[in-house]
Amino acid sequence: MNRLSGRAVAWVGLVVVILVVGLGGPNAAAHGTTAAVYALAALSINIILGYTGQLSLGHQGLVGTGALFAAYVTTAHGLPFQIALAIGGLTGGLAAVLVGFVALRISGLYLALITLVFGLTLEQSLFELTTFTGGGAGEAANRPSFLLPNDRYYYLCLVVVVVVCYLDSRLTRSKAGRAFKAIKEDERVAAAMGINVVGYKLLAFTLSGVVAGVAGALFAFATQQFVGSDFDFRLALVFVVMTVVGGAGSRAGVVAGAVLFAILHDFIAAFGPFKSFAGLFPTQTGANLLQFGPDLIGALLLLLTLAFNPGGLAQQMAPLVRWMTGGPFREPRRRPPAVVVEALEAAGIETDEPAGAET
Repeated sequence: MNRLSGRAVAWVGLVVVILVVGLGGPNAAAHGTTAAVYALAALSINIILGYTGQLSLGHQGLVGTGALFAAYVTTAHGLPFQIALAIGGLTGGLAAVLVGFVALRISGLYLALITLVFGLTLEQSLFELTTFTGGGAGEAANRPSFLLPNDRYYYLCLVVVVVVCYLDSRLTRSKAGRAFKAIKEDERVAAAMGINVVGYKLLAFTLSGVVAGVAGALFAFATQQFVGSDFDFRLALVFVVMTVVGGAGSRAGVVAGAVLFAILHDFIAAFGPFKSFAGLFPTQTGANLLQFGPDLIGALLLLLTLAFNPGGLAQQMAPLVRWMTGGPFREPRRRPPAVVVEALEAAGIETDEPAGAET
């Protein structure tokens, strides 16, 4: 009973903190919206990187495609917000299918390079077309009147994140989710087991593209304008870094990593010691430090994660997540099989396990 009540208090506290962000004023709600959009982008790239083990370096192209077409159909054709959001997800998925057909018979570095070229190509072509954006001038993406207050829009984005997290949890428990895991472990073994490797990789890219397109549409309506320069290669790197630092393969971890990177820039810009450190340099150099400081810290976090904590934030959060989802806070110790214990004892090696230890 005490454990149940403790978990209930923890869940209520978490929900209260998330909801209070929307009540903290327009700026707090705007930061919360950015965190929600980043969380969707992280969940999107996690389907590829975390579940199937494929690296995408052009994810800004999928997010930007969703943002572009959501803004365009709203401004040019007057379609309602809900339809524009769906079209953003659809176009993101179609863009992912396009790159999937070209790239999914390869993997590793070559796949990463093809997705990199794909994202850069969209950035320099589609996102600059006069028909859609006025040749770099951008495309308006006005929110409907009932979503104009930042707090309301934040809560809408929050609902979308919750829905995507639920669908993602269903995906990992489905036949497709098990196929993704097998492909990540070893593509050749998965193919030998009868799994359609190319088909499931294409499915993973498509689902990732849909979520990325929705994230892009929400981003466009958050800023109320699509500008192609917002979706550059730097953004793709941020998506990859926050997913790895959060813990690729972990839903809770990548969301935590996304929230961290969403608030990192403003936190560093307002952090007194860092501002004082930047002030020691000439004006232009100090301004560059404030501007690119979050990128440097993000790169440092990536190096530390790869070197000392491969599981990312998810590894540190695992006991808490396990406890809040009904399991023990500490992972139970696994007993070695009885045959192993008997063999060790026969060799004269003492163990703490009884000879009849369970497997």
